[in-house]
Amino acid sequence: MRSPLTTKRLLLFLWVAFVMRGLWYSAAMPVWEGYDEPYHFAYLQQLAAGKGLPVGAAVVSLEVQHSLHLLPLAWELHLQHLPPPLITYDSFWRLPATDRELLILGVRRLSPGEGNEPATEWIPNYEFQQMPLYYWLFWIPMRLMGRASLLTRVIALRILSVLLASAAVPLAYKVVRQVLGEEGKALGATALLVLLPELMVDLARVGNESLALVLMTIALVYALKTVEQPKRWSAWIALGLALGLGLLTKAYFLVTLPALVLIALYLIWTSLSTHGWKRQTIGVTLRSCAAVGIILAVAGRWYWHVHLVTGSWSGQIDDVAVHSVSFAQKLAAIPQVNWKSGAISVLLSHIWFGGWSFLRLPLAWYLLTAVPIAVAVAGVVVGWMRERAAPKSDSKLPQIFVLGAFYVCFWVGLAYHVLIIFVNTGVSASTGWYLYCLVVAELVLLVWGLEAFFQTKFLLLALCLEVAVMDLYGMHALMLPYYVGLSAHMGKQVPTALASTLSHLPTVFPRLAINKPDWLSTPVLVTLWFLYLAATLGSLVICAISNGLSRSENRIG
Repeated sequence: MRSPLTTKRLLLFLWVAFVMRGLWYSAAMPVWEGYDEPYHFAYLQQLAAGKGLPVGAAVVSLEVQHSLHLLPLAWELHLQHLPPPLITYDSFWRLPATDRELLILGVRRLSPGEGNEPATEWIPNYEFQQMPLYYWLFWIPMRLMGRASLLTRVIALRILSVLLASAAVPLAYKVVRQVLGEEGKALGATALLVLLPELMVDLARVGNESLALVLMTIALVYALKTVEQPKRWSAWIALGLALGLGLLTKAYFLVTLPALVLIALYLIWTSLSTHGWKRQTIGVTLRSCAAVGIILAVAGRWYWHVHLVTGSWSGQIDDVAVHSVSFAQKLAAIPQVNWKSGAISVLLSHIWFGGWSFLRLPLAWYLLTAVPIAVAVAGVVVGWMRERAAPKSDSKLPQIFVLGAFYVCFWVGLAYHVLIIFVNTGVSASTGWYLYCLVVAELVLLVWGLEAFFQTKFLLLALCLEVAVMDLYGMHALMLPYYVGLSAHMGKQVPTALASTLSHLPTVFPRLAINKPDWLSTPVLVTLWFLYLAATLGSLVICAISNGLSRSENRIG
């Protein structure tokens, strides 16, 4: 059997690989290509300027305003009716070289002092709706970099977000080990986490998803402990603290409250057939109430304020816009929603969405990925029925219930998001990258569900290989060529251009260095690209090693 020291080294490699991949995504994606990035950045600027949290009437900073007129922008920003002039990647690379140079020079001449001034044009900062914890933490490095260029501050904050999010790697290993038991599976599932491309797109930006991922994964660790040791007060207290801090990070943590109730009810229900069930019921009730009390103590005041000001508990823009619509009226709108469209929008933007330009892979890639997801959903049901019919002493049903409760409640929250967006705008859609806060639960349920039908011998290796190929293809066939002008929109889509990227690599990196800090030069980008490739291939090797480890563990077992 492999020594614990070797396992730690493999896990450390995956942790470093996560950071290396995140650094590449942070460096490769153009400024403001991250989802809602200029607005998150402007939120931080307002705090760093000592002006407090932004409110509903807040606008972005003057520096962000000027940058939106000088930088090539993601396609989605072009569609947001911002004041002109606006330049997309498509149009930027069609400009004469002298005109491009003037724009590039204009970006480099932006004054950091303009970050303390409000925009002179009406560009509202709709991210005022966000909960404050991430911004309370990150305004400190923002203020320390007050004299640095806009380009340096954006890339540096992206890197800090990736470093923060990387804490999810050892936490993910811990969760998988707690549930699936085998060391090899835990390493393989962690390798799969490291290789997920849309996870990197979601995290390698200025935004609060990095903190949300870490806090949600910590919450999963302690939620699992509550079912493994329900009498342990510390697990319930830590769970309440993690969820309370999570609620101060993202409003979607509201969906964890019903999950917490479901976990408490499950523990009470499973104790009914045991000796001393009354005492256990009282104990679970008291401890779960203590967790709720901690949540209210940490985040209750904030959400009460949000409700008083907006009429909505979440403060989310669409929810605020329809707060006068009664709950019964919202329910009455359910049959009118195009739920197929809503589900597709969530799945597409969860599987692979190329940043805020909303680049999409060819349909076959999504269908190929949707197959194991659909099989895993059925497998979770089948696996649950099997273990219920033939209970084992080492049954994983309590742990699966915990992860399933969080995951299902989050999907219910996404369904509600689709509903309120429809009521507000008539569009049936939501955003699947939100699901990445629960990616660890998702991966465990995926593997456990697939194991209901397939042997685990090469399961994780096949999944890692599929995801790695999708990552490499998406990066080199869609993202890079679009960002550097080797491809452009044809109608609403950007065609793939893998051959153009590979045949123009000497052009790709110098162009990628445009509108980046001076220290992110062409040689540095090439180095980061090689490190990204090494981290990706190395993670596949770790998955293969973990596959062999799983087989040896099974033989010993």
